[in-house]
Amino acid sequence: MSVTDRGRQETKHTIILGTGLTNAVLSPDHQFQGSQSNVGQREIARLMGRGKSFGQGPLPTFLKHAVELQARGGPVSVVLLAEKDADGALGLVPPIDEVASDASIIVTPPSEIPWQPLLEWAGTASGLDPRSEAARSGGLSFLVIGCHTDRRVQALATLLRNAFGMTRVAVSPHLVGSSTQEAHFAALRHNLPSAGVDVLLDLESTAAQFGLAPDDFARFGCRPCLIEPAEAYEAFDPAQRRILELICMHWTRVRLKPLAGGFSGSLLFMAEGWKGEARTEPLVLKVDAFGQMRRELDGYHQVKDFFGKHVPTFGYPVSAGDALGVGMELAAMEGRPETLQDTFEAAEGEESLARFTSRLEKALSLLSDKLYGNTSEPSWVTPYRAFGLHAEQQLIWLGQNADLILEYLAAEKMGDTNIDPEQLVRFVRLIAANPDGLDSEVCLSHGDLNFANVICDDIDNIWFIDWTHSGSAPLELDFAKLENDVKFVMTKTFDVDDLPRLRKFEEYLLAQRLPADVDGLPDALKFAKWDLRFRKILGAVRKIRQTLFSIKQTDEWLVYRVALLRYALHTLSFDKRRDRGECDLPQLMHALFSVEGLAYDLVADDFHLKIRAERPRSYPARQRILLDEAPWPLDCPDYDPPYYVDASVLEQDRSENPAGWADPEDWASIKSEIEERPAKYRDDEGRPLNPRGRTGIAGRGTLGLWGCNLSVAAAVVGTNRTTGELEILLGGNEGQVELELPKGFVLPGELPDVGIGRVLSRETGWQPKQNGEVVFEGYTYDARQTDHAWVETHAYLYFIESDAIKDALEVGEEFDEVRWWPLEADTVNRLPSGQARLIREAITKLMESDRMDKSLAERLLARTG
Repeated sequence: MSVTDRGRQETKHTIILGTGLTNAVLSPDHQFQGSQSNVGQREIARLMGRGKSFGQGPLPTFLKHAVELQARGGPVSVVLLAEKDADGALGLVPPIDEVASDASIIVTPPSEIPWQPLLEWAGTASGLDPRSEAARSGGLSFLVIGCHTDRRVQALATLLRNAFGMTRVAVSPHLVGSSTQEAHFAALRHNLPSAGVDVLLDLESTAAQFGLAPDDFARFGCRPCLIEPAEAYEAFDPAQRRILELICMHWTRVRLKPLAGGFSGSLLFMAEGWKGEARTEPLVLKVDAFGQMRRELDGYHQVKDFFGKHVPTFGYPVSAGDALGVGMELAAMEGRPETLQDTFEAAEGEESLARFTSRLEKALSLLSDKLYGNTSEPSWVTPYRAFGLHAEQQLIWLGQNADLILEYLAAEKMGDTNIDPEQLVRFVRLIAANPDGLDSEVCLSHGDLNFANVICDDIDNIWFIDWTHSGSAPLELDFAKLENDVKFVMTKTFDVDDLPRLRKFEEYLLAQRLPADVDGLPDALKFAKWDLRFRKILGAVRKIRQTLFSIKQTDEWLVYRVALLRYALHTLSFDKRRDRGECDLPQLMHALFSVEGLAYDLVADDFHLKIRAERPRSYPARQRILLDEAPWPLDCPDYDPPYYVDASVLEQDRSENPAGWADPEDWASIKSEIEERPAKYRDDEGRPLNPRGRTGIAGRGTLGLWGCNLSVAAAVVGTNRTTGELEILLGGNEGQVELELPKGFVLPGELPDVGIGRVLSRETGWQPKQNGEVVFEGYTYDARQTDHAWVETHAYLYFIESDAIKDALEVGEEFDEVRWWPLEADTVNRLPSGQARLIREAITKLMESDRMDKSLAERLLARTG
C-alpha cells in the first residue's frame, strides 16, 4: 500500500484527540501573548482565523463539524485534553469552549498525558478495546489536533502509534500549530512520518475521510503544494511525490527545474516556490535512494564547517518508502540562480565567456582555499587502484564501447581513425595492472564534482551541492572530473567534421602539463584562436590545471593523467544513442581520442617502466628498477639496494629476548635453520631471496624472519537478518580511506588455524567456535617486503549471521573501528590489492557452495581486482 493510499483507508471509528486548545496557547488577546506556551499571532490567525473572523478558521470549523457528526451518531468521537488553571477553570479558548460541551473532556495534570483514562475512554466511545487486534486492524483510528506539534502533539501521536500499536494515527498540518516554525515543520516532515504517523496534507480529503462535508473546507485552500510541471509530477513514483509534498508543504505552488538527470532516478532540482501569488526564495531539492541520501547527508556534514555559506543549509530529511529527500536553502541569494554548466553553455560571445571564466575562477579558488588546500596531506597513492581502473569490468566496457563508437563513425562514412579497440584494451590492461604507488597528496574531496553541482546567482555568489561521494581521495580527483566534463560532456556544438581538429587539440592538451593560452598555441592549433568552442575548453582546462598545480607545487602529473583516463573511460558509456547519457558521436569520439592518447602515453611512462616503489614510511626509498631487471636469474649490474632492518625487529631478537618473534640479525648464528627453510632463490651467502624478484631494498625491513613470514587473515562474511544482504567484517583507522581484514602473523611454533583464532579474538573481540575454510595459501604482495623477507598468507572464510556477533565486537590493537560493511565493489576496492584478492577468493568459494547468488558474485568479481 502506498503512502497516499494508506492515508485514505477507511476505518470504523475515529477519535479526534485535541490538546493545547487553551487561552494560554491560542488566544490573540494581549494578556496571553506573553505566555511561553502561546503559539503567536501568525499561528493563531492560521488556525483560528484573523480579526473579526477569529473562531472561523480551519481548527474550530473542523471541531464544530466533528462534534455535530458525533451528535448525529456518526463514527466519530471528540475528546479534548485540558489542564485546570489556578482558579479551577479549564481555560479553553472561546471558539473551542463553545463546542466543548458536546465533546468529552479529560482533565490532565500539568505536562502529563493521562494514558490510562484516555484508553479507557477510547474503548467506551468506540466499543473496541484499543489494544485488541480488531482495533489495530482498522477498527479504530486517531486524528490528533492542537498545539504544540513538536512536543505535545508529537508525543500523543507517536505513543499512540508505537506504544499502543494503533494501525492508524494521523495529523494534519492545517489542524496543528507550534510557536517555533522550524520545530513544527521538522515534526511534520521528519519525526511523525518516521514514526509511522500519517501526515494529511489536504484538509478537504481529511474531512471527507471522517464523514465531514469537504465543501465546508474548500474555502481555506488547505491543500498540498501544487508541483509543476505536470509531466514531472506524473513521472514521480508515490514515495517521491510524497517526499516532495512534505518538503514543500510551506508553499502553495512549486516549479521544478532539473539540475541533472532529468525526471527519473536520482532527482535533483532547483525549486522556485510561491505562497499564494508571492514568490519565495528558491530551494535545491534532492530525492534519492535512502543509502545514497544518507551518504549525501554524511558528506554535507563533513564539509559544511569548511565551506560555511558556500554550501546549502540542509533541512530535515524526509523519507517515504525506500527513498529519502531533503531541501537545501541557498543563503543570501540575489536574483535567479543558475548552474556553472548553464553559464558555460550560454557563453556564446566575449562578454558571456568572461562571465563564465570569472565564475569558474571564483569556484576553483573557493575549492582550493577552503577544501583542498585546507585538508591536503602527503600520502602514498596507488593511482590505478585509487581510481578503480584495476577491475576487469573496466576493460570489458572499454572494448564494447569502443566497438560501438567506431561503428557509429563508420555509418557516418568518416573513414578509418586508426584506433584498434583490441590493442587499446591490451594497453589499458597492462598499465592498470601496475600495483605501484608514489608519494602524492590526498584531501577531502567532493568525489563527483561537475559544473551542474556549482550554483551561481546574479552577483556571482557560489554554492556547491551534491556531496554524496565526498571523502578522502587523491587531490587530482575533482579537477580531472571538471576537465573531463568541460571537454566531453558539456560541449555539445561539435559535429563529426570537427573530429580531426578535436584529435589534434586533445593530443596537445595531454602533452602539456599546463597548456599555453590561446596566443601561445602552436601553428597547428591556430584554429582555436577564432573558434569560440575550442577557446572555451582551452581557457577552462588552463584554469583547472593552474589551480591544481598551485596546490601540488610540483611538476608531477602522473596521478592527474590516470584520473583523466578514469573519467574519459567512463564517458564512453554516456551514449545518447543508447539512452545512457547526453554524449553524441563527436563527444564520444573526443573521449576515445583521449583514452587512446593517455593509454599510449602512460605505458611508456617512467612510472610504468619502473617498479617496486611502495614502502612503509620508515623505510628508505627503494631503488627503482626496470620491469625486465626484477627476476633474479637476469643480470642487473647496477642493482645496489639500500639495506634496512627496523629497530623494532632488532628488539624482538629471539636469541636475546625469550618472548621475541624475530630472527637474529646475525643470520649465520641460525644458518642451519635458515638453510632448511624452503626458498627458490638464495644470495651468495645463502640467505633466502624473495621469489618474486628484486624489491629495491635488502635486509628484512619490519619483517621478523629471514625468508617467508607466515601470516593469517580472515574474511568473516555474514548475512544481515534485517536486510538479507551479505556483509563483511573489516577494520579501519581514522583519517584513512583503506579498510583491512583482521590479520596478523603466526607466532613461533603456532599452527595457522590456531593463529587465526587468536588474531580474530585480539582484533575484533570475536572468538570463532569452529575452524574457518581455507580459501588461499601462498605468496601475497606486502608493502613491507624486501629482498630477504616476504609474506605468505593463509586466508580463512567464516560464514555466519552478522547480527549474531555485533554486540561481541571490540576494537583491537590495529584498528580504530571494527564493523560490518556491505559486501559490494565499493567496499572491496577500499582494501589493499593483496587483501582484495583474498576477498575475491572468498567470494568464489561462497558462489561455488551456493551461499552467494551466482550472478551477484560474478558482477562483484568483475568490478573488483
